[in-house]
Amino acid sequence: MKYSEIELKRMIKAGDLSIEDQIKFNILNFIRTIHLNKQDFIQESYGTEFYGELPMTFRKTAGQVMGVITVKTGGDERTYVFNDRGYELLDDLLQLK
Repeated sequence: MKYSEIELKRMIKAGDLSIEDQIKFNILNFIRTIHLNKQDFIQESYGTEFYGELPMTFRKTAGQVMGVITVKTGGDERTYVFNDRGYELLDDLLQLK
């Protein structure tokens, strides 16, 4: 999904979000923080963890062009890749067509 400030604001107004929308919101909000802080995405490193009902980790080493997000929902664990322009579910990227 491409980063969109408009989408993020729409989700804030919507209120009660599904698990999928909560994941989307948290990732977009993390990317928004990168933009607000005017960080050079490639030069920065990230090691952020969110706790609570929807545990998430955001990891990236300085110099890398992509970071990795791990999301735990119930017994399920999902992996996403992200940069300052958006994110994608890793399984979707690895599917052969």
